[in-house]
Amino acid sequence: MLPMLNRNPDSTKLLVLLLCLVALVFTGCQTPRAPVDSGPTPTPSATATTAPTAMPTPPPAWQERDTYRPAMLASAADEVNLPEAPTFYAIEAFLDAQDDPPRVYALQDTRYTNATGVPLERIYFRLFPNKPSFGSALTFEEVMVAGQEVELVYEAEDTAVGLLLPAPLEPGESLDVRMAYDVTVPVDNARGYGTFNYEDGVFVLSNFYAIVAVYDDEGWDLSLAPDYGDPVYAETSFYQVQLTVPSDMVVVTSGSTLEQADNVGGTTTWTCVSGPMRDFMVVASTRFELASLAVGFVRLNSYYLPEHQEGGETVLNYARDGLRAYQQSFGPYPFAEFDVVEAPISAGGMEYPGLVIIDDGQYATAGAHAEFLVAHEVAHQWWYSLVGNDQVNVPWLDESLTNFSVVYYYENIYGRSQADLAFQTYVASRYEQAKSSGRDGVVFRAVNEFEPQDYGPIVYGKGAVFFGELREQLGDEVFLDVLQAYLEDRKYKLATPDDFMRIAEQVSGQELDPLYKSWILSPQ
Repeated sequence: MLPMLNRNPDSTKLLVLLLCLVALVFTGCQTPRAPVDSGPTPTPSATATTAPTAMPTPPPAWQERDTYRPAMLASAADEVNLPEAPTFYAIEAFLDAQDDPPRVYALQDTRYTNATGVPLERIYFRLFPNKPSFGSALTFEEVMVAGQEVELVYEAEDTAVGLLLPAPLEPGESLDVRMAYDVTVPVDNARGYGTFNYEDGVFVLSNFYAIVAVYDDEGWDLSLAPDYGDPVYAETSFYQVQLTVPSDMVVVTSGSTLEQADNVGGTTTWTCVSGPMRDFMVVASTRFELASLAVGFVRLNSYYLPEHQEGGETVLNYARDGLRAYQQSFGPYPFAEFDVVEAPISAGGMEYPGLVIIDDGQYATAGAHAEFLVAHEVAHQWWYSLVGNDQVNVPWLDESLTNFSVVYYYENIYGRSQADLAFQTYVASRYEQAKSSGRDGVVFRAVNEFEPQDYGPIVYGKGAVFFGELREQLGDEVFLDVLQAYLEDRKYKLATPDDFMRIAEQVSGQELDPLYKSWILSPQ
């Protein structure tokens, strides 16, 4: 049992900084709101006996889907209308890089719509900074629902908080939540994957905010992955983020930057919006350099440290080739921008919507292993970002498919024989080694059901081999038809293994249960 977190921060400092943040945002860089159309001027009537009906107040811009079109390619801009009942986030944050430890102070507005089909007496937010491996703490100063302070119930080792609502939220109804909180940023955090950390002049701020939990067939899912698994299970949402940082700092985020506004006092506010995305990532540094190119109409950016210019440019080319290969194989990448960022992490690479981070150790040589890592993380833009799944309880669905998808990168660049060699070297051999040492196992398990040494060989290895066997049985053309249909059916939604198998059998016209049971459900 972990000790309870301290929930009594220095309130005066927090409120002062939040007020400063609000002043900066609303005086210098607020996103313009659409003018209200008041309609034609009414003609006065001497016989009118009733008061005129007031025009409804339009929602703020951050709750309107058109606000997020700038983050999309023109050809995909209408896809902002696809997610059903999405959650909207408006976050105003201030990064205090001089504090010890550094902190993020934030005001967050969330518009949540009940799409569960049942009345809700509480809603849950995930607080991933409170995850032990993050080495941090997210501490609330205030949580309000419809202008009323609410009671909080912490669960899942303080990584989830339930808001007790003043009245049940009926299906189809929406509510607004306002939160004020601060988040400590650990320095040189060696725990977990290091994706929430400040090291070597780089801030890596994955999931620094409060994100609405998923309500699925079993209710609110508050499952917590161990240190060697991805923590996020999330619905597609929209994000408007205004982040104030020192003016010499470069900010890289999911989505697109709309504006950079300089403030008095040596800070700059970056206003960013996402397309329909599952979560929102921030990386920032005063040391970043940039190399860019276009892949069709997509702006591809590589951010790297100055001592790794050659590696940064090489990684840029790997990402370019990955975007080309996967768009040709699976379907279009819909967002206007894609970023690859050097970061001091221990995972090799980590995926986020519209942005991936690669371990800084890969940039010194940027050789064959770095190429595989980049190809893998880029493929996650299809299998995790566009098509989501429960990464905590069903991690194989995106990781296995992503690891197999890398073969299309190598086939597109080098041909089939080189692709087979890369798959054997980086994927299949991991599983074969585990199997030969008596460590075979069921693929379909939650992250915490694996021993740490078995998670990679079984999920990234054996699960990927299953997709290779499926391709062999269906043939190249039909298998790609399956993947394209899967993307089309589950785009911006959450997928389950049943969804994938249903689509595979519909498209192929084949019974695939024997293959699925043999590779995914069998211990050997």
